[in-house]
Parts: sequence; C-alpha cells; structure tokens
Amino acid sequence: MHKAVASGAGFANSSGRWAPLDPANQEDAELPAPAIIDTPSTQNEGPHEIWCDSAGICLRAHIWHADAARKPIVFLNGIGSSLEIAEPLARQFRNRPFVALEMPGAGQTPLSPFPLAPASLARIAVRCLEQAGLRRFILMGLSLGGALAQQIAIQYRGRVDRLILAGTCSGTTMLPADWTEASLWRTLNPFAALMDDLISDLANAHVRGVAMANTPAMLAQFAPFMGWSSLCFLPMIEAQTLVLAGSRDRIIPPKNAVQLSAFIRRADHRILPDAGHLFPFTEPERTASHIERFLQPGRTVD
Repeated sequence: MHKAVASGAGFANSSGRWAPLDPANQEDAELPAPAIIDTPSTQNEGPHEIWCDSAGICLRAHIWHADAARKPIVFLNGIGSSLEIAEPLARQFRNRPFVALEMPGAGQTPLSPFPLAPASLARIAVRCLEQAGLRRFILMGLSLGGALAQQIAIQYRGRVDRLILAGTCSGTTMLPADWTEASLWRTLNPFAALMDDLISDLANAHVRGVAMANTPAMLAQFAPFMGWSSLCFLPMIEAQTLVLAGSRDRIIPPKNAVQLSAFIRRADHRILPDAGHLFPFTEPERTASHIERFLQPGRTVD
C-alpha cells in the first residue's frame, strides 16, 4: 500500500521530499488540496494515485517514485487509453518522480461536460500540477498529449524545464504519411491500416489494467484540436526540446519530428528504428535511454 499525504495547500509524499505549496503564498493558498487515494500495489515502486480539481474538471494522476530527489517528469498520454499504460516507461526512471496525468474522457477520468479548447485544457492541467506541488517540471507528451505539451510549453514557458515530444505533430500543419508505396488495399483503406498498426503495437505493450475510452469519448478528446496548429508558435518555446519518433509510425510519420525540431529553436530529434506509434510503451528501455542522455546535467541543445 502506498500512501500519499496532503500537506498544507499542496502535496508531498510520505517522506516529505516533495516541497509542498506554501500556504503563506496567496496564490498557493487559493489552490484546493488534491483528494488523496491510497493505491495498493505488489511492487515497491507502484504509483500513488491522486485526483485534482480545477474549475470543476477532475483529473486523475499517478505518481511513481515519489521519493526520488531529481526533477520530476510529467507525462501526458495520447488519446483514448488510461494512464496505466505508462507504467513500463515510468519504471525506467527510478531516480525521478514520474507523474502521469489523465485527460478528461480517458481511463477513470470523467469526460468534461463541455469541450475544452487546448488553451483551457493546458490551464487546467497546469493548475492540477500546482495542486500536486509541481511548479517546474520536465514535460513529456505522446501523440495528442504531445500537442497539449506544446500548448503548455508555449502558454506556460516558465513552468517547463525541458520538453520531450514523442510521436506527435504540429496539428493541422502535420506532414501526412506517404501511401504511394503501400499496397492497394491499404491505400484505399488507410484508416483500417492505421488501426492495424495500433492493434499490433498494443499487442506488444503492457495493457494489463489499461482502460480504453469509447468512441464518443475519443472523439470528444480529439475535437478541440481540430483546426489547432502550433507551427507559427513553436519558435516561442524556450525549453530545450527532444523530439522522438518511431521509424514505422504511419499515424504520425517520423518526418513530423524533423518539422518540429526545425521550428523549435533549441530542439533535437531522434528516430527510433523499427518502432511504431506507441514506442514509449513497446520500447520503454530505448525510449528512456534517449531521454536520460537528453537530461544529462550540462547537456544543451542549440
């Protein structure tokens, strides 16, 4: 059993190594403390679970390695799946707290009663992280979570220490897959082909306890990003950025990693050979090795 404790207006783990928010700070004092839930686990590094509330929107979060002393990684998942899918990746970072935030409509987090524009969703996510005592962090986003991570990095530049974008794109200005060399069947049915790719990836990923959203919830998650593009704002991102992509990803082809790293001033990109769209879960060791090198002290991206 892993027990998280509320501390003042913020959150600290049971050893107190996360600094809680300062109740003397008026802005901090206005933040409600998160609801704390004990989560049983058979693993010593199993996650704490917390629920945060911002503007009436509740988000669920899992926190692995809460006692670790180094700067935390905040992970934003892609569309549809619950945050339990992040566990193989989270276990790679035993020297850092790893916080996975679940978006409305995914997993156990209820769908919001109204559509949330990307800027509003970014604000809610940051406010929930504030409730968890996180004011500055390493931000990682996968797929649609990567789009939200870009929005946060643009909107809250002072909060993001470093940025990791995985299997994501710039929105409506993304570079689509090239189907000219695909079979006729796949060219005529690209959606079916992409679903085949996802199913194949999920078959190789850790899916125990992972809840998948239904179609209406997935559409509700995706709809606010229709018409959204980060391309003209990417030069505003100040954080050093690592862009990762899988070489055989046809949902968001790897050439989008090149596009993102070209527009973000302090960015580098890496393509993982023979990796698909869900590579952080199917290839957690390889993914983590790239991230650890990127986070080495003194390393800079110019």
